[in-house]
Amino acid sequence: MRIISLLTAVALVFAYGSMYSQTQKGAWEFSLSGNFGSVSTSSETSGSSGTQKSETDAEGYLSLALRPGFYIIDGLVVEPEFLWTAVKGTPPSFSLSGNIAYNFRIPKSHFTPFVLAGYGVGNAIPLFQRLLGRSSDKLDITVLNVGAGLKIFISERIALRTEYRYQRYSRESTFNSGSFSSTTNTVVNFHNVFFGFSIFLI
Repeated sequence: MRIISLLTAVALVFAYGSMYSQTQKGAWEFSLSGNFGSVSTSSETSGSSGTQKSETDAEGYLSLALRPGFYIIDGLVVEPEFLWTAVKGTPPSFSLSGNIAYNFRIPKSHFTPFVLAGYGVGNAIPLFQRLLGRSSDKLDITVLNVGAGLKIFISERIALRTEYRYQRYSRESTFNSGSFSSTTNTVVNFHNVFFGFSIFLI
């Protein structure tokens, strides 16, 4: 009985919700998403003892993201993205990206596709079933974001959000010990699927 009531309520929201996507100039969008995906890592170390390369198999993980966004023109939103976690016994870690997304409004539709790109910095790379594990005491890890997705409006101000995103984290580190020195360039490539929701304020 509860399932039938829930399905009826969802159907009514779709039937009577506004057909106008809240993606016009001056609107605010607050989004929270979770994602799961796989990650592989490659690194190359060069020094006085030669060059060594290594690569890992893909690993699964879980992550969360908070995004406040502001529409500077119809459809175009500036969307900073903040990731943070505190793992027991370690200092908090975080990553901050500046993203821009463009939303394609479909007249008389609950569906709004979008594309996204951005760049950011942080002190961690998401790995091994953790949101973030601190990798550095500096903001020396860069991240590139490129993706596309879909917002499904279930009411005038609430939308479900799903997206695919490619993320590239990179870091260069140098180790010195006496006459020995080495530089390691690490690149971590993510292919992510994010699921979440957005709340719109006009």
